[in-house]
Amino acid sequence: MPGLASETIGIWVAAGSRDESAETAGSTHFLEHMLFKGTGSRDAKTIAAAFDRTGGDSNAITAKELTCYYSRCLVTDLPNITGLLVDMVSNSQLDVEEFERERGVIIEELAMSADDPGDVLFDDFDSLVFGSHSLARPVGATKDQIRVLGHHTVIDHYQSTYIPPRLVIAAAGGATHEEVLAMVDDALAEAGLGSRADVWSGAGSGSESAIAGTDSVAKGSHLGGAARVRPEFQSGKSHTVKDIEQLGILLGCEGLEEGHDDRFIYSVMLTMLGGGMSSRLFQSVREERGLAYAVNCVASQFTDTGTFGIYAGCTAENAQAVVDLAMSEWDRLAQEAPSQFELDEIVSQLSGSMVLGLESSAARMNRLARSEIFGLPLESPMDLIERVRSVTAEDVSEMAGRLLSRPKALALVGPAAEIVLP
Repeated sequence: MPGLASETIGIWVAAGSRDESAETAGSTHFLEHMLFKGTGSRDAKTIAAAFDRTGGDSNAITAKELTCYYSRCLVTDLPNITGLLVDMVSNSQLDVEEFERERGVIIEELAMSADDPGDVLFDDFDSLVFGSHSLARPVGATKDQIRVLGHHTVIDHYQSTYIPPRLVIAAAGGATHEEVLAMVDDALAEAGLGSRADVWSGAGSGSESAIAGTDSVAKGSHLGGAARVRPEFQSGKSHTVKDIEQLGILLGCEGLEEGHDDRFIYSVMLTMLGGGMSSRLFQSVREERGLAYAVNCVASQFTDTGTFGIYAGCTAENAQAVVDLAMSEWDRLAQEAPSQFELDEIVSQLSGSMVLGLESSAARMNRLARSEIFGLPLESPMDLIERVRSVTAEDVSEMAGRLLSRPKALALVGPAAEIVLP
């Protein structure tokens, strides 16, 4: 990205909470915390100070299929940050005393999430629709699971998942590709791992490190294509009663998986139905009837499945009317193809958001990594716009109908209320 003085770099691991068993639940998120607690050459305070010194943004995320350690910094700080990230991922000490201290921190984090009705709602929806599948569990597991999670379990997770076939380093910003490659080579050598070729083959000098280990993932499981069992979508209803002002509503069905051929039609449909202030749901539920402050469409996409949902927050008294209106707008889109004018407006909105989003080095880095991990083509911005422009009104209506015909699930969090699907 010529002209930028900054760079965003991330080390991605194609493993997440989905890849845990009931006994190892919480290991992925626990490990994310532990990698900031010290390596053979840096303690936790040194790591924190090195990130803070750049004045940029550094953090980590754990998801159901991915983990990422990233930093946005000045290009002049990139060599040090690259070395730091590689050291953290490859040489974490996973000290048992640090582990026990961090157990309490994670339990507090889960308690904070449990106090957030939105977090509870989305966790409840996943639990409802995925049943006994590992995708049903919260990313961070439960407090009870964290209390009994063993130190050795997290070490085993580190050694079996932080291995070359699952690791991707992605970067975007002012540095050139050749400069980043040189910095990665230097960082690997500094960490005692040898060259990039050595790391990938498992021949590096740091044979005790997960990144340079000789373990391999299952055949055909290269970078996010792990041999996972596809979940069966479960319909039904759940309600977590909480003494709060609003009732959180999430109504949905099975959606599309990551990289589906119809993903551009899907994006147009989501945006038209509930993707902004001019969307049908926003106009109908909020602007015309004043029944809710927030109403929008949401979607989650995984390697082999996904979920589509309509979210709203409203008083218990308005909840049934909101659900009825949401179903009515969904059905209307399925029954009647939108006008060309409405379609053109949505295409313009999506095209603008795509191009504007790609001006962010963090968004570019994220896109590069996900393309590599999920095996998706890295299309140019103009190619993406053309894919969106190729969507027809009939495509959108057909997609809405396809989703509408699927079994539904309804999750509620908040005051007691009797809500039924039309």
